[in-house]
Amino acid sequence: MLKRVHVSPRAGMAVLLLATALAACEDDKRNNTQAADAGAADASMSGPVLGGKLGEAVAAAASAAPAEPKNDADGGPPANGIFAPGAADASHAPSAPPKLQLFAEGSDPKLPLTYTFAPGGERKATVLLQVRAAQSALTPLTVALVFKSEKPKDEKKPGKDNDADKPAEPTSLPVTVKIAEAKPLRGGDLGDDLANIKDVVLRYRLTPAGVPADMTIEYPKKSSDTIELLATSLVDAIMGMTVPVPDKPVGVGAYWMVTDRARSSGVDVVRYRVAKVVKVEDKTATLSLDVRQYAANTAFGLPGLPKEIQVSLDKYESQGKGEISVGPDPFLPAKGQINIVMQSMLTSPQQQQGQRLMIQTDVRAALSNTP
Repeated sequence: MLKRVHVSPRAGMAVLLLATALAACEDDKRNNTQAADAGAADASMSGPVLGGKLGEAVAAAASAAPAEPKNDADGGPPANGIFAPGAADASHAPSAPPKLQLFAEGSDPKLPLTYTFAPGGERKATVLLQVRAAQSALTPLTVALVFKSEKPKDEKKPGKDNDADKPAEPTSLPVTVKIAEAKPLRGGDLGDDLANIKDVVLRYRLTPAGVPADMTIEYPKKSSDTIELLATSLVDAIMGMTVPVPDKPVGVGAYWMVTDRARSSGVDVVRYRVAKVVKVEDKTATLSLDVRQYAANTAFGLPGLPKEIQVSLDKYESQGKGEISVGPDPFLPAKGQINIVMQSMLTSPQQQQGQRLMIQTDVRAALSNTP
C-alpha cells in the first residue's frame, strides 16, 4: 500500500531547509549574479545546452561545441528554466512514453543494446548515494538493492488454432526493487531518521529498451523527511542512468536524445538526456550522458520544506553528467555514475518584495554489480 508522507514542520530536515533558504534571501540583482557565477564555476558540469532547435543543439553537443540557448518562442528552452503554463504538456505530456531521437548510428562494429530480463528474473546491484540539499550534505550511503521482475499473467495472442493457446510477449514487465542493506559509506550507524530506510520499496514497469512507466515509491509506516529525500534521490539516480536505447545496433560515435517527464528534487520536469557511445568492447557499450531538465510548472515540493511556507519557482536550472556501461545485464546498466545538480530560485508571499529564496541540491551516485 502506497503511503503518503506528511512532512512535519518541526522535523530536523524541515528546520535545516528552512533556515538555509531564509539565509539565502537576497535581492534580485545579487541572486542573478550568484546564479551566473555558480553555473560558470562548475566546469565539470559543462556540456550540451539544449537551446534553439533541439536537434541542432544535440548535433552541437555531439561535436563538443555547446550551443547558446535561443528565445523559447523559437522552439528553445524557456529562458528562466520554467515552461509557460501548458507549454510543458504540449512539449511532452506527463503520460507520454519517452521519446527517443537517434541522430547517428556510429561506426562499425555495431552492438544491439538492451536491458532484457526474463519474468521472475533477479539482479543485485549496489549504489553509492550522496545527496546535498540546501548546502548541507546528508550521510553518504552504500545501498544494496535487489531488482526482481514479477511473472505477469498470461495474455493470449489473438489468432486461431494453436496461436490462441500461446501467451503474448509482454511489452513491459513489472519490476520490484527492495533494499537489502543500507549503511553509511564511512561506517557508523544510520541514525533515527534513516532507521527504516530498508523498508522503502520501488515498483515500476520496464521494457527491454529501458523505457520505464508507473513508478511508485512505498515508504515505511514510520518514515521521515530524510528517508523521503534519499528515496526520491535514489530513484532520480537509477532512472537517470537507465537511459532508453535505440532499436538499431549502434557503434562508437552514435548519439541520441531521450525526452521524457520526471520528478527531480521536488520539481516536475521535462528531462532531456543525450547519450553518446564512446566505446564498444565485446558485448558492452560505454555511453556518456548529458542531462538537462526544465521545470514543467512553478510548483516546488522538496521533501523537508515546511508546508506552511508557500513558495513557487521563479527561476530553475538543472543539469547533469554521467557515464554508463550497457551490456547483457538485466534491468539497468552493468555499472555507471551520474551527478545531477539543481538550483532553484523561489518566491514567497512571506518574504519582502524583491527577495527570493535559493535552494540547491546535488545528487551523486555510482552503480555497480553485487556478486
